[in-house]
Amino acid sequence: MAQGSNRFAIYLLIGRMFTMVASFIMPLVLVRFMSQSDYGVFSQFYTLYTAIYVILALGLHTNIFYFYPTATKEDADKYVSNTTVLLLLFGFIGGTIMYIPPVQSALFGDSELGKHIDFIIAAIMLATPMNIVSPLNTVREDKWGAMLIPGFVAVMRILTVVGCTLVYNDLHELFKWLLFYQLFILVVVAIYSLQNVRFRLDWSLAKKQMAYSIPFGCAVALQLFSNYFDKFVCIKFLEPAEYAIYSVAFLSIPGINQVYESLCQVNIVNMTRSYKTGHIEEVAPQYQNFVIKTLSFSTPLIFAVAIYAEEIMALLYTDQYVTSAPFFRIYSLTFLTSMLGAGTILRSMGKTNSSLNAFLITCLVGLPTTYWLVSTYGAYGAIIGAFINMILPRFIQMVMESRLLNMSLASFL
Repeated sequence: MAQGSNRFAIYLLIGRMFTMVASFIMPLVLVRFMSQSDYGVFSQFYTLYTAIYVILALGLHTNIFYFYPTATKEDADKYVSNTTVLLLLFGFIGGTIMYIPPVQSALFGDSELGKHIDFIIAAIMLATPMNIVSPLNTVREDKWGAMLIPGFVAVMRILTVVGCTLVYNDLHELFKWLLFYQLFILVVVAIYSLQNVRFRLDWSLAKKQMAYSIPFGCAVALQLFSNYFDKFVCIKFLEPAEYAIYSVAFLSIPGINQVYESLCQVNIVNMTRSYKTGHIEEVAPQYQNFVIKTLSFSTPLIFAVAIYAEEIMALLYTDQYVTSAPFFRIYSLTFLTSMLGAGTILRSMGKTNSSLNAFLITCLVGLPTTYWLVSTYGAYGAIIGAFINMILPRFIQMVMESRLLNMSLASFL
């Protein structure tokens, strides 16, 4: 079983590498054809888009990892049907909330981005069901879906964005075509999710799915909100050109997240299976083996990137963006802590309320601190706040997990 799971992780990795390449290429092209101000506005949109469509899902799609592997075919179809419909519903409700004037003001204020609000909110609403794809191809062990669907979504996005930039060079046209793109992707996701599924809704199962998912989903929402909070505040305090400089620092190190997420998804399924079949003693070794793998491939690359940050920024994003190097260096070092997989044991053992508590504590400490840092020190304050908001919840969750397994933190790691 473990050997088969490790093989499937390779298929997940291939799909994520396609996504990584497409996502990596897009800003390289845009910074060369957009003014710094226009690229700043697009980065503000992309920040809201990537954060909010995941937040709106409230982690509902993660129930697939927990319920699907041990379900009968009949119940598995119900879990997929329920999740698909609820994601559509959550997206609609979230989009409606974003149209409320005080929420609009908090998200967009008087920024240039607010001029395109209708297209932006609609695109985010329609993106919410995309969250189901990755859990489904993992539990189904669908190697073709794992390899092709994520890459297809990312490639179509880059073709839409870059094509509109080259043809129109107008932000309003760009956001309009992104809405058309999202409609098309919604159809693709619906077809993929419901293939070979007898569509049946079951409210009693849906309540169980939400009872499992929503605590973790709220934790994910708080995690994303805390991770993106510095950028949300920067939209208010920084000019678009300044935001463009700050935003490129947060483009992921190629390959790191893709390899990590592929290993992580498979490991969560394995740990969940061990826990639910009564073999809890297998959970700690599975987790430790996972951490050894993630740190072994990531550590050399992370340190190399941190050392050569200035050269990398100048090469990839032109000399106009070289001033983002200090931000990029600090951000890249946070990847070391993300490789520890904090929270994965809590998810595998159904203790999602503990993750929620970790992020509640982080928000209470980190958000006011970050707001003060950004308002006082600008972009440099923002990166310090971002560092705090990323590191603190990981540490808290690892302490909780070590106690759950009756281990000291040192032996746990």
